[in-house]
Amino acid sequence: MKDKIMTDITFYAWGDSHFGYEMKFDEEDLRGNIIKQMNELKGWPLPAEIGGCVAKPDFVVLCGDAVDGNPAEEQLEFDYYRYFMNKLKYRHYEVFGNHDGTTPYLDYFMRQYGGKSYSFNCQGIHFIALNSDYDQAEQGRVNCEDLAWLQADMGQVADEMPVVLFLHTRIDSLKNPDDVLKILADKRVILVVSAHIHIPEVFELDGISCISIGHCRNHPIDPEHGRHFYVVHIHNRRITALPWRWDLKDWEHGQRWSQWRSPDADVARFLLDREF
Repeated sequence: MKDKIMTDITFYAWGDSHFGYEMKFDEEDLRGNIIKQMNELKGWPLPAEIGGCVAKPDFVVLCGDAVDGNPAEEQLEFDYYRYFMNKLKYRHYEVFGNHDGTTPYLDYFMRQYGGKSYSFNCQGIHFIALNSDYDQAEQGRVNCEDLAWLQADMGQVADEMPVVLFLHTRIDSLKNPDDVLKILADKRVILVVSAHIHIPEVFELDGISCISIGHCRNHPIDPEHGRHFYVVHIHNRRITALPWRWDLKDWEHGQRWSQWRSPDADVARFLLDREF
């Protein structure tokens, strides 16, 4: 009998990079510095309560708003994006965000993935990047076309196969969350990762573990606290997800959050460590 292959996947998840907003050269740019930290994070010790060190990521996923979406500078924004992403050492995937509709980035995305929603498999886990559309108030909805795509995609996934969903915004902030959850209900969805809100949080929705990443931009309207990307490790039946403070070059452990909520509650909001 052949030994059962163990799942051991690490990926980094970031979002709302808004390439084009206040760009600077190379590592002087905050996004350039974030990519440098991603490239160098392998081997760094994890928090003591988790143990071990950061493994080499199998991939990096950017959960939408890769570019800032200024029509007057759409080609320049995309050129910035290509320049910096070429420095990332690891394979990367993207989710389509509400700022990503400028022609150069849209053309690139469609060539890369064949549609705004797509999926891929890695080590026995099914990963989905699901598109959502946005109104003028930036509230998302998964339209009929993408719901039909999701239904068809789920129809090809075995019931016991773990599923991870990437979405630009939180499911519970969509206009039609029940439409998405109904399709996912009979599948083994172990994690949903999203961005857009610019505030990090780990929470549970219909029994599914969810992560809201935070943001990778430095705009005055962004929260003073919560500048993160997430390091996610799936090993056999355990998921750990830890927020890395790119602004402090340290793990999140409640720094600055005492100004808003109690520090103990904040730490619980950020860290995911559970069996599935």
